Amino acid sequence: MALLPALSVLLGLAATALAPPAGAAEEGPGETPVPRAVTADGRPAKVDDVLKHCETKRSACTFVIDRKLSREYVTAVKSLGNAVVNCTQNDMAVDRTVTLKTGTTDNIGGEISGQITAEGTVSASGEVTTNLSNDNSSENKTPNLKDGPTSTNGTKTTVAGGAKAAGSMSARLAFQAAFKATYSKSWTTEATEQTVYKTTVNAHDMLVFGANAAMRRVAGSLVADTGQRILGIVVDSPSTVTSSTFIAQTYAAPAGVCGGTRPTGNTAPTPAPGPGPVPAPGPPSAVEVPAARAVPSGAEPKRAVVVLAAH
Repeated sequence: MALLPALSVLLGLAATALAPPAGAAEEGPGETPVPRAVTADGRPAKVDDVLKHCETKRSACTFVIDRKLSREYVTAVKSLGNAVVNCTQNDMAVDRTVTLKTGTTDNIGGEISGQITAEGTVSASGEVTTNLSNDNSSENKTPNLKDGPTSTNGTKTTVAGGAKAAGSMSARLAFQAAFKATYSKSWTTEATEQTVYKTTVNAHDMLVFGANAAMRRVAGSLVADTGQRILGIVVDSPSTVTSSTFIAQTYAAPAGVCGGTRPTGNTAPTPAPGPGPVPAPGPPSAVEVPAARAVPSGAEPKRAVVVLAAH
């Protein structure tokens, strides 16, 4: 895979967001609106009453997309997996398959994303009661140095007593139909993107991966055949037109991560074994450290490479 040239910019994984290339999607979706329900004549109504009606039959509700408020965007850069630290006195070849998984969320308790049913738990203001809770979650798995990290980022919805483990099919199907009619594509609820990155890590340097996910926010209203409506609905799902971006950054390993002394040059030859007893085991050849802990605050990367993901 051809890699883009190294960028002479600072890409702080934890705090600094990557500026998208010219012509790419904008960064961040903006504020998430609070949905509100109204009756056919515009009086305030309850969100859960409209959702209950949508469940009565397949054609009870339709979804009307507001293209002016819908947009493509990329998330801020997040650290991905662990930092790979070369603790040897020589260069180390690294061959990593980096995977990013993204999912769908909505602001009406998962009714459209299909995570849960919010029946009886969503108030007129759209706030979710204690039956449901939403937590930002990030799962990082690193099987071994060769295969590289897998990261899952998104919203985790937990279901407590009184909630049902299924979404409103009518609301979900109404959104699916509107999405396909508007964008001439099927709605994607989950996406897995990856890239293979091969590089050389110098002695006592470390390689850190980050990614910003390409997403699409669709805004609109759920309209019941009774004239009731839920206004201000947004659904964030993986983009169907833009690829996510991976960022590979090289830093000098912080003191204390590796044993021994950093070589004076970029590389240093390994001495040939001589006669006599076998020396005691030295420091590990490579270690993995959580990226958030490995990169010192304010540290500048020695090198940064941006790579487009492959679906």
